[in-house]
Amino acid sequence: MAFHNEVMTESTELHADHDISDRRRALLDAYAHAAQVVSAVRADQLAGPTPCPDFDVAALVDHLVGAGWRAVSLGRGETPSGEEFPHVELGDAADQLSQAGRAAAGAWSDDRLSETTTMPWGETYTGSTLVDMYLSELVAHSWDLAVATGRPAVCDESLAMAALAAGRAMLRPEYRNMMGPGSPFGTEQPVDEGAPTLERFAGFMGRSPDWRP
Repeated sequence: MAFHNEVMTESTELHADHDISDRRRALLDAYAHAAQVVSAVRADQLAGPTPCPDFDVAALVDHLVGAGWRAVSLGRGETPSGEEFPHVELGDAADQLSQAGRAAAGAWSDDRLSETTTMPWGETYTGSTLVDMYLSELVAHSWDLAVATGRPAVCDESLAMAALAAGRAMLRPEYRNMMGPGSPFGTEQPVDEGAPTLERFAGFMGRSPDWRP
């Protein structure tokens, strides 16, 4: 369930909301949450499976850190190359996410929310939508990593609510299973309405809340 390394479509249609949302605070909280989850991963778990079929735990850590730094580059107005994210040593990964969070805080200016960027898969988004995209990615992959390593899949309620709002704002129905089953987003999974917000977010993003390694 890698989100943004692949070419999703050749379309260059602009997907810009009329109302510019601002979930930058939640994005920064997502970095801190991801760093906390990564810091609990043990070296003997790196070869284990995850809810993302293409990623074992080691690859998911690399992707999570790489996505964090890509969001920094986007905040700076840079156009990403679409290249694979580099490998990160487990002992460095949590610190890398913390550093990226601090960098993101300085990168995402007020003006950047309404500016646009064309991504490697050909679609153009406002900065506001990109904040939603990477907020969703960081929280979803933190959930993936937590359940893959036997940790409680929990976060602050405010972060879970922001991630769910961001996912609903940016995930277009046609993105689901566009590149095959589960890629780049899977089919929304049924979750009880009374379930915790983070669990409902995971289901919306195509994860089965019952997944276990």
